[in-house]
Amino acid sequence: MTTPSTDYTTLQAQRRALLLQLAPLDQLRRGSLTEQYFTGRRKDGTRVQRGPYPLLTRKQGRKTVSVRVSDPALLPLYRQQLAAQRQFDAVVGQLAAVGEQLSDLAVSEAVLKKTPGGTGTNRRGAAPGRGPGRRGGP
Repeated sequence: MTTPSTDYTTLQAQRRALLLQLAPLDQLRRGSLTEQYFTGRRKDGTRVQRGPYPLLTRKQGRKTVSVRVSDPALLPLYRQQLAAQRQFDAVVGQLAAVGEQLSDLAVSEAVLKKTPGGTGTNRRGAAPGRGPGRRGGP
């Protein structure tokens, strides 16, 4: 069985490792990169599909905002930034889980440090024989 101190040191090491994973993630971009197609008609009446047109889409409040990426050379950079955002979200989720475990350990240690007896009638300065539920005087 592991002791709280070894759990604490293990969790602290996990926390430090997760923070190190966040350090190189400097370019982050929310959203997703999709392809947009348009269907049109030629003069002879045949249908033609145009595209794909790269589209960067993200949520802004309650609305979805889309921006067409006009320069195809920027697509690898956008993909890298989107992947970094996903990695950031995953690491932050793990960091929050480790933080909750550390908080649970801190709470359990605080509970263990409490003295047994509960009511605190044996406090310094309390008159002998004058605890709760007792009437004063002989």
